[in-house]
Amino acid sequence: MTDDQAQLQSDIRALEGLPVFVAYNANVDAIVRVGEGLESSLERPSDPGDRHPPSPLASKRDLATAITHAMAAGRGDEVAMTDEFAAALEAELEPDTQQMGGQTGIMTNLAASLGASPVVYTYLLSDRQLSMFDHPDAVEFPLVEDGEVKFAPLYESVDADRTKINWVFEFRVGDELFDVRAFEDARFIAASRPPEFDLVAGDLDAHVDQIGEVVDGALLAGYHNLTPDHVEEGYEEAHRHARAVIRRLRSGRLPIHIEYAVTHDDDLRESIYRWILPEATVVGTDPYELALLYEDAELGAVDAAPTEETPFEPDEILTHYRMLDALRDELGVECLRLHAMEYHLSVTDSYLPSKAVERGLEFAAVNAATKAALGGITSPDDLETGLEYEPSANGTDAVALLADHLEETAENGVLCTPTVVACPNRVVDDPAGTVGIGDIVSASSFLLELAVADGCDGRDR
Repeated sequence: MTDDQAQLQSDIRALEGLPVFVAYNANVDAIVRVGEGLESSLERPSDPGDRHPPSPLASKRDLATAITHAMAAGRGDEVAMTDEFAAALEAELEPDTQQMGGQTGIMTNLAASLGASPVVYTYLLSDRQLSMFDHPDAVEFPLVEDGEVKFAPLYESVDADRTKINWVFEFRVGDELFDVRAFEDARFIAASRPPEFDLVAGDLDAHVDQIGEVVDGALLAGYHNLTPDHVEEGYEEAHRHARAVIRRLRSGRLPIHIEYAVTHDDDLRESIYRWILPEATVVGTDPYELALLYEDAELGAVDAAPTEETPFEPDEILTHYRMLDALRDELGVECLRLHAMEYHLSVTDSYLPSKAVERGLEFAAVNAATKAALGGITSPDDLETGLEYEPSANGTDAVALLADHLEETAENGVLCTPTVVACPNRVVDDPAGTVGIGDIVSASSFLLELAVADGCDGRDR
């Protein structure tokens, strides 16, 4: 057994039975590969690739505008649909495949597949949604009875007929749509926003501290799912309520990871930034999300964020580091984390022992490669596939540059200091799918660092 295999087996053992709370957004992803078949189902936009998509999407022309813009920009993107257009797509378009979607759904599936013990809360838990859980018997759902939280089997907790469906349009390098050619592998998500999603979980909100008492951490996401139809007078009231719930959940200093997500609603982003993100222990982002956060914060640490539209340069990591450091200080959170294509980077204060964060990031790289290569992770044995992919040479160079900048040393390609941890990703050149890799990275790193923190601090778990 190699050192990497021995480390992986140790990591998997550490996750066994780890209790974690995951909320709020799960849905079914209807996946469509971009190509001639899709083009015949849409309407040609004016200025394909050049025009920014409208929000929300209300027609097939709007959808084509959004997909071609993402292809031309060389990055993933997400825009909400009107409820009427979402219903029309479901009636008229046939997906190539379907799978679990939503950050909460993806992270819950991963936690259960790796042997942890997740408790999940999501809206619209239908029979169709239930069928998307890989290990439903390993997942519990919180219900409130006479002021006490009970953890029920998932199959006993179905409470809706409707299913939230997001349409995911995947494109690979060279794919074309309305004469726009993709130059990066990515995807565009047309997201449904059912009126049932309002960040109010009924009786659970008042008793969520009972969940916090029995889990080791929480993975929270979905705050971007609000639309103007969900609120009467702006987003503040809904997000203030959500903030109160987070504070109640973490009243015992429970570690909270909030996964950020793209929204093109400026008011919604501002509200999330003001009311939700400062409550996190850890905030997880990808490069595009980090750039949006940084732009909204109006900080002066860098002149411009790296863009996917130009070839990768290792010194991008220096800009990302400065952005993360400035944002972490501005938000007042303990850790801000980036999952980029070539590397993973955490800027932290006193979150956890740096060795725990290091193990989490390296474990996340294995998970990312496994997800990319296989299209999914359904058991710990799948992770052996991720070990077949070597750490990125570009990522290794980038981490070395950051280490030099900080006057530190990157040992075996990994930088580990009390305030900065970075490691190269394991990159799969021909991925089976790109949807959800960022959620896999965030969940796997957070779960493992929770599981090994005591041991890395000189104590056995």
